[in-house]
Amino acid sequence: MLKANGLFLRTSAVERCDILLRMKYIISSVLYLVILLCLSVFVFDPAHLYYEIPWLDVPMHIMGGFGVVSLVLSIASYNGKKLSLRTALVAFFIVAIGWELYELGHDFVDQREWGGWSDTFSDIINGTLGASVAYYFLKK
Repeated sequence: MLKANGLFLRTSAVERCDILLRMKYIISSVLYLVILLCLSVFVFDPAHLYYEIPWLDVPMHIMGGFGVVSLVLSIASYNGKKLSLRTALVAFFIVAIGWELYELGHDFVDQREWGGWSDTFSDIINGTLGASVAYYFLKK
């Protein structure tokens, strides 16, 4: 396999399949997060299910935290590195804060009432639960 600056210049079909197989956990984690995002943005939110079923937010944040740490661990594993719980949680918190800012902006644009700090903190706590479970089940 020829490499230049870390990029593959020419690879055979077998080599491309090998790369994809080694990336299967990254690909599956990304797919999992995309499915969660699509459910939230294109199904639950337009149908106002977060208001009709208030507890729906809890499993979504738990599963989101699980998905984020799953992706972080799979990228680290692909690169031959092991991450501590602290590093995995820092990565999760960066994504969680970004998501909570998205929720705040979404509520502002749609002129909806903001859920408040208690909602934000419970979302982050639920996500942290999912992130911690992912770390302990998926760390290698």
